[in-house]
Amino acid sequence: MSNQILLNKHMLLTSLITLISAVFSLNLAAQQQSQTLILLGSEPKMCAGGSSNSCEQVKNTIRNIYSLTVNKIEQVAQHWPTSNLNNKKATLEVLSQLYKNGTEHVSKQNLLWQWRDVNNEQLQRLSVHEYNYVFDMLEVSEGKNDNKINSKAIKTPRYKNNDILQFITGSLKVNSAKPTMLVITAARRDPYAYAELATSFLAESEISAKWLALTPALAKAITTGRCAQLPLLRNSTMQVYNRESMYPSQTQTEYSLCKSGVVALTTLIKNSTGVMYHSGDAALLHSVLFNDENDPYPWTNSLITSPVIVGIGEGSAIQGNSLITNENATITNVLKGETLTTKKGLATFNYGVLSTHFSEQNNTFKLAMMIDTLSNSKATSQYGFGVDENTALVAIKSPEGNLMTVVGENGVVYLTPETTKIAVHIPEQNTNSKLQEYRYSYWPAGSVIDVSNNSFTLSERTLGKTLPSIKIPPLPVQRFGSILTDAKLRSLTQAMCLAQEQSAVAQQDEFLISLNANADTRYDRISTKQFGCAVSNLSLVVESF
Repeated sequence: MSNQILLNKHMLLTSLITLISAVFSLNLAAQQQSQTLILLGSEPKMCAGGSSNSCEQVKNTIRNIYSLTVNKIEQVAQHWPTSNLNNKKATLEVLSQLYKNGTEHVSKQNLLWQWRDVNNEQLQRLSVHEYNYVFDMLEVSEGKNDNKINSKAIKTPRYKNNDILQFITGSLKVNSAKPTMLVITAARRDPYAYAELATSFLAESEISAKWLALTPALAKAITTGRCAQLPLLRNSTMQVYNRESMYPSQTQTEYSLCKSGVVALTTLIKNSTGVMYHSGDAALLHSVLFNDENDPYPWTNSLITSPVIVGIGEGSAIQGNSLITNENATITNVLKGETLTTKKGLATFNYGVLSTHFSEQNNTFKLAMMIDTLSNSKATSQYGFGVDENTALVAIKSPEGNLMTVVGENGVVYLTPETTKIAVHIPEQNTNSKLQEYRYSYWPAGSVIDVSNNSFTLSERTLGKTLPSIKIPPLPVQRFGSILTDAKLRSLTQAMCLAQEQSAVAQQDEFLISLNANADTRYDRISTKQFGCAVSNLSLVVESF
């Protein structure tokens, strides 16, 4: 059975790469207008060894080491970043005590435990800025290698869904015999620390990957002629410190790129086959693409027109028309009408807005509210696409036509607004607010989607290979509680699909969520995977009770 599954995955991947090749088999002028977007819903799972189905997962994180010395404590005192002198004094007292206790060369976790033992309340009083500053200043390099990364994650990586990596590799090689990929880590608070780890994503693929030192500090410096002030700009624009000591090769690369000027930066981007945007903070990533007036930087258009674009997490979300920037909005507050703040996206994925970590972080109604917000402000309908973790939505654009496909472990939600508004009473506000009825579709991995005139439908390539339905018991007649937690909405819609159910009712706090099949609804079993049932045009309605 396992060999058959592997064979099926190999055949699927081969057919998808063949599909890319067919789309890009055009004359040179046409190729220059073609583009492939590979939009991952999360960082891919990396494994230390074994098969793709059973290997032990490795966290691709940075190993930070910290040490307390007299000189380190003096530096913390000398450059304290805020005007809160009480926090400064209390912090220095704690650090002095930890130094007397013999604290040196410890992990961040161990240092935090020791700090809490001495004065936990003082640690809690630090602002985020002060907290990051102290740990930046106490950080030390491991030996002579300033690339302090998890060597296991680089030297022996095995990606749990290797078809995503192979799809990226195939797309790059279709565009160039010797492809190059630029990797952007600006979404990270400390982009220098992730430079080598980020490029290691392609270590298995024989693709030349290079870190692009496009940081918020560089964006300010290169456009204002302040390359010599990069260390100060890191402090003021990024709130990172001591990076030139920790990562001298990365900061030198940043300085050299700055001195080369905007034209050289733009040329470097234009000469690359693809660009990869890593995950992190969406607002930080936005700051290297758009200036303070929300206008694109001179190099942004070159990034937008790259032949192959890979997004990871927030690096995918920014490719849409608009971007949610208050990502910590709670589900309940969103349902009650909490305003979502947005900024313009790159619109390389110009079909609508993108949300990542989708089912796993229960983002359905954040995406729904964003669709409503944008539709009301622009007087045009918006479409929402939610990419699950360890999954990629691939959009292939060419003069001969556009299509999309889903690669990886789970699936993609396609959410569209209905034209009929539904009045919903919100008791706490004692008002009637209008929520929209939505059409919910779920495209499992392996789905191919035809794109035509802002219409997205499962392709005959997919529908012609559907599996026979299976007999499972009907869903119990009950109200499914806490539906917007633990990816329960995805599980419920998958169960409806497999059981061919016509309706279900769920609840989240004081809201009822009704799911109903209609004349346009389809259920198609695409694969034997856990979430392998395709749902098309299921009606989703929210109301209070």
